[in-house]
Amino acid sequence: MKALKLREEELKKNGRLVKEDERYEVYDIKMSDLVLSLTVLHPERSTTGHDHENAEEIYHFISGKGEILLGNQKYQAEAGDIFTVPKGTFHRVFNTCKENLEFIAIFEVYEGRGESLKAVIPAAGHGTRFLPITKAQPKEMLPVFDKPTIQYVVEEALGSSLKNILMVTGRGKRAIEDHFDRNPELEVYLEKAGKSDVLKEISRISELANINYVRQKEALGLGHAVLQAKDFVGNSYFAVLLGDVITRPSCLSKILKIHEKYRASVIALQEIEPQDVVKYGIVKKGRELENGTFIIEDLVEKPEAREAPSNLAIVGRYILSSRIFDILGKREKGKDGEIQLTDAIKRLIESEEKVIGFNFSGKVYDIGNKSSWMKSSIELALESKSGNELREYLKEILSSHQ
Repeated sequence: MKALKLREEELKKNGRLVKEDERYEVYDIKMSDLVLSLTVLHPERSTTGHDHENAEEIYHFISGKGEILLGNQKYQAEAGDIFTVPKGTFHRVFNTCKENLEFIAIFEVYEGRGESLKAVIPAAGHGTRFLPITKAQPKEMLPVFDKPTIQYVVEEALGSSLKNILMVTGRGKRAIEDHFDRNPELEVYLEKAGKSDVLKEISRISELANINYVRQKEALGLGHAVLQAKDFVGNSYFAVLLGDVITRPSCLSKILKIHEKYRASVIALQEIEPQDVVKYGIVKKGRELENGTFIIEDLVEKPEAREAPSNLAIVGRYILSSRIFDILGKREKGKDGEIQLTDAIKRLIESEEKVIGFNFSGKVYDIGNKSSWMKSSIELALESKSGNELREYLKEILSSHQ
């Protein structure tokens, strides 16, 4: 890499703006394995506290006055001061004066800062709404037109450049692993049979991504399933994509852009009918940041309609701070006696960590719902090469039932 010589003011020109809100601006320059980051902290504001589990940091204060919290100890900081932050030390910077406080941080590249995030796909549910179909078949493997639901989810992650994926599975979910694994016997058969197009697609599936697997040994809820990803994720933000939800166009790509701008947790939402709020996690909308994007003030898991703070429901796409694992690790049970991810996000907000809501205007197919499953297959089939043939067939059926 070419050597860089920069003055502090040049960082704003040469660095990539990775965060901008009412509290601060952050400009990054990524080097081979380091990030050089300039933070402009606005008067009487503070940064989001965090720690790097596997890397040390250096903070160099270049203007203004404030304080830095290192673990349980707070220190005065002003221009010229340099602090070293040991691995795993929670730290936070406060601007205590009426002018901007500026500092440069130097740290090793990690997922979510200089590298793409990791993706977690919970796929461990029993699929009780689909019994008896799901007695021996994972609901995530139910076909939506010409491929299983879970493949659409993996392809959404890959389409957003998230190549490291952890699948959280459970008992009876072996078919998911087999689907993304190679099948040499089948490949040989297809080659001998001259079915080159099918062979190409089968081979592509097994090479889609770097997929890891962990089993949720007890079905204790979505929050517990996400907790199984703690060692895989480490100390960084990460994406969660529910394995039985398909979004079109990609919802993940949209919330990733919001995360990159605000450097915060982001949850995708959609407006639903009031009578359906009892089926979903529902949020209370706070201050609007921009069109369709706002601060979340509170969350409630499956409230009664009269108690719901809104009709904005969580739709199965999240970017979350790794601090969520500390909350989930307490194993507090909520609705239905399960460890709820919604409750953990609520605790995250209560700890003064920003969580952003995004009102997604695209299509969301909940494949755990029979009606939505059928509609999704029909809609995707209508977009395929067989679409015209199917469209004519549906017209015939509809006319014969009138």
